[in-house]
Amino acid sequence: MAEFLEQLPMPLAYFRLILRGFGDTPARREAILAGTGVSEEMLLDPSAEISLRHQIVQIENLIGLFGEGWALRAPALWNSTTSHGPLGVAGLAAPDLATMMDLIARFGFVRAPFHRTSLRRGANWCQLDFDLTVDIEERLWRSMMEIAFIGIRAGIGAVLAAPPTQARFFFACAEPDHAREVRAVLGDGVVYRARGNAIRFPAAWLKLPSPFADAALYAVAVRELQEAKARIAVPVDLLGRVERILKSQPAGRLAADEVARLTGVSRRTLVRRLSEAGTGYRELLDRELRGRAERLLQEDSLSHARIAEELGYTDPSSFSRACRRWFGRASQVSR
Repeated sequence: MAEFLEQLPMPLAYFRLILRGFGDTPARREAILAGTGVSEEMLLDPSAEISLRHQIVQIENLIGLFGEGWALRAPALWNSTTSHGPLGVAGLAAPDLATMMDLIARFGFVRAPFHRTSLRRGANWCQLDFDLTVDIEERLWRSMMEIAFIGIRAGIGAVLAAPPTQARFFFACAEPDHAREVRAVLGDGVVYRARGNAIRFPAAWLKLPSPFADAALYAVAVRELQEAKARIAVPVDLLGRVERILKSQPAGRLAADEVARLTGVSRRTLVRRLSEAGTGYRELLDRELRGRAERLLQEDSLSHARIAEELGYTDPSSFSRACRRWFGRASQVSR
């Protein structure tokens, strides 16, 4: 199961947002990060990605710190359009509520890969159904579902310009101890022990135009969602991500364990996926070092020993052997 969860990419934005909202002391920040495998370097790296496994560990930590109703302690975190990335932006920039709901159904799993969303319409009602696709504990998926419901309720309320009091929020679980807090945020229309997780609201709302409609912004956000969907639909481009990470390093070097952390997978998964791509980590590292060595040698401004140092070789003779292996002629490395 852990390896399966590692294959599901999760936006690092939620992880950062949760850490900022709840890690208000050094001790809490450390406790929220414990066991996740997410480093401070990853949090600062805009190219770093995580998996659903990392997010689940973080949520387990939050439950340990604040209890199962932790997400209700800071509902403002989930109300912001930017909290939900391109999905939130596209939803509000959409021409009407019907388009917003369609976007959530089409692209919801891009931001929350633990469920698939579908849209049903009756004569007088419309319903978003959330079908769980990952076998995780109820206390974990319920927290994530609460966050999703708070965000969608905020989007509907923004279009209505009023609280969506007629909306109903269905949870496919027993009523938790923090149900009162849930109703304080979502309203009285919260129902537990439902057949499935869902949001139902009057069909007439679908025709409401969005006061935030912006065709250009909508188009940009939808393109980003389509690209994210394509990355999930096919095997993640781990090879390209590893290559980009190596290129970003000052000496082009990084331990395989650290690269695995930066790409959001275990070392075992990293090795397996690179093998499936027809290569290995040592080969990628060697290729990056060779390219750098070739460029530096052509500059003709650095000594052989300095180039070796630039590439992280502690012994110039090791660099010489590598150059002979790469370029085949000793004359190319004698400086």
